[in-house]
Amino acid sequence: MTRLGELKVALEAEHDAFLTALESVDLELVTVPGIVEDWSVRDLVVHVAFWAEHAVEALALASAGHGDEFAYDTAQTDAMNARVLEESRRTSPAAAIEREVRAFDAFAAALDALDPTLLDLRLGNGDAVAEVIGYDGAAHYREHTAHLRAWFDEADAEDDDV
Repeated sequence: MTRLGELKVALEAEHDAFLTALESVDLELVTVPGIVEDWSVRDLVVHVAFWAEHAVEALALASAGHGDEFAYDTAQTDAMNARVLEESRRTSPAAAIEREVRAFDAFAAALDALDPTLLDLRLGNGDAVAEVIGYDGAAHYREHTAHLRAWFDEADAEDDDV
């Protein structure tokens, strides 16, 4: 399997795991804060959608020969996440899911269209295209799948204690 193929398989596997964990969420708890600090499940879904969109932007710039314009700096992450959180609070749970589906589909399509020779291209922020695919993709879904599982496993354990 090609390196690009491996990245796509990893993205799809982690996305599937995220969706499976999401299916275990009690609908009454979707907007309750606490899954990650004061974030709700809805907020988390908008968050992963935003970062998938972020990767799509990086891939589009790289593919168009403008990778140097991708200037994301990890020092901006907290501020970006705060803006996304504010936006997510005005988003319905259904709209959050729709956005995540669109973002993931766009990410997968961008990977399908990506020239594999671009994987090692250094973007404007110094990260290689493959690194952005990893941290905005599979690693990010894995991180938040763990949050979903931990929060709901914890809730299930508390229910068992009653």
